Amino acid sequence: MSKQHLPALFAASIFVLFPVAAHASAAKGTVTHRMSGCDYFIVATPSGYDLLEWYGGHHPDRGDVLVGEYESYGMHDIYDDTADEELTVWVEDYDLSKEDALEKLVEQCE
Repeated sequence: MSKQHLPALFAASIFVLFPVAAHASAAKGTVTHRMSGCDYFIVATPSGYDLLEWYGGHHPDRGDVLVGEYESYGMHDIYDDTADEELTVWVEDYDLSKEDALEKLVEQCE
């Protein structure tokens, strides 16, 4: 490969890598706990456990893999990779220990 092709190769690699960097902050986790008749559920991520409240769209099931911006407070549209569906959630809390997440789930669902 000649030296004149290196800048073009470098530029092309930036365009290929840019979409990955744009989604680097998206969380990915698995629904671990739900209580019947309650819209709150727990998602396990590599950084901890997140307590989310379902607000619309697809209602996730235990074992579903969720992807999206749900490791910050507020309302978020996220994606259920298992069901290939979108949903809207309110992030009640995130980066919790398993025990704290379970305690908050029970409090919200009583």
